[in-house]
Amino acid sequence: MSLSLLTAQYFQQLDPHLLTFPEDNYLLHPTTQETIYNTLFSESHAANDHPLPPPAYRTRVLKRLITKLESLLSNPEEDEINESLLEEYSTLLTLPKPSSIEQAQQLTYITYTAPPEDDPHHSSSQSKERRTILTSESRSAIITAGTTGHRTWEAALHLATYLSTAAGRAHITGKKVLELGAGTGLVSMFCARYLEPEVVVATDRELGLMRQIGDCAGRNGLAGDGDGIYDIDLVPLLVQTVKSLFEKYAVKEFLISATLRNERTFGAFLNACGAFVPSRFSNTEESALKVERVPFESPAEEVQTGFFHSTVIPIRTYKITA
Repeated sequence: MSLSLLTAQYFQQLDPHLLTFPEDNYLLHPTTQETIYNTLFSESHAANDHPLPPPAYRTRVLKRLITKLESLLSNPEEDEINESLLEEYSTLLTLPKPSSIEQAQQLTYITYTAPPEDDPHHSSSQSKERRTILTSESRSAIITAGTTGHRTWEAALHLATYLSTAAGRAHITGKKVLELGAGTGLVSMFCARYLEPEVVVATDRELGLMRQIGDCAGRNGLAGDGDGIYDIDLVPLLVQTVKSLFEKYAVKEFLISATLRNERTFGAFLNACGAFVPSRFSNTEESALKVERVPFESPAEEVQTGFFHSTVIPIRTYKITA
């Protein structure tokens, strides 16, 4: 198996037990081990392309890798573990270990890799190198500084996976794109860098998140809503915002992905979209929004090749039009 899958998983900082190592004979080969060191752990090699994960994460990955390699040693005269890997592991073990709270609050750069393109018309030399987006986030945190936007949630990865397909690209190419509640900015930056929109505007109510997106936009070579439904109290505000975008700004369609962790909350959103509600500006009723489910399912976790995310809880994408 190619090292490209392991590299994509590693720089997205998947839990070490989820990483896909190459097959045993290939992994044990000296050249493979040297490539792994240079690509994933060497400051002089890896950081030129992607910022390295935090030391605590690298330590956990190296521990699993070295344990795996030790189990494969059968010929003392021929089999060996790469010296650079062992030295790096020893060095990392000497570093002060941050507390679990400090690790949860620490912002780190994450590199997401999109699945390979399925449209031959857009398989450029750039895409053959894999499409990557850098974000700044706290992977372990649920709420940091009063917001859930410091990590990329499964629904955003699901939506990005859909947009990486030919069918998804059609929603973006040549269009003006506005993202509500951009959070880490993954979806906006992916659209802007790879899907050829006319313009992309990322929005979020948290100024700190917008500053992080601005920093990452520059790092992604860019000039500088996924899962927005997690609280039933926010549903009326979101629906009214969507209606205003259609009525006042000639928005053509609205895409939303949401994790169905609470079917009551998402059901309330769908019902609100389809309901006739009194207009604030006249005695008439506003027309209902049309809600259509997008026929897309994320690949099962064991066959994902990019934008890796859990599919244990169902994630749905809907297209809303006026």
